[in-house]
Amino acid sequence: MHHPRRPAPPGRPRPDGAGPSLMNPALAARVRQLAAQAEHRRAIAEFRARHAADQQARINALLLEAIDALASLLSTPP
Repeated sequence: MHHPRRPAPPGRPRPDGAGPSLMNPALAARVRQLAAQAEHRRAIAEFRARHAADQQARINALLLEAIDALASLLSTPP
């Protein structure tokens, strides 16, 4: 005997892909809010990583300058 298909639960697309998903408007708003928060956290993490890399590059450049200055002082005859 053929069993009728049960409708997909709210918030999930139907298995056959036909039609929009049935989602409560408040739930849809919460999903959008959580997605926006996740994107914001990702952007902050990206900014912090870029900032740390820039700081490290500046530190490396200063360290090379200090090494070069010390080398020139030590190699100069008295």
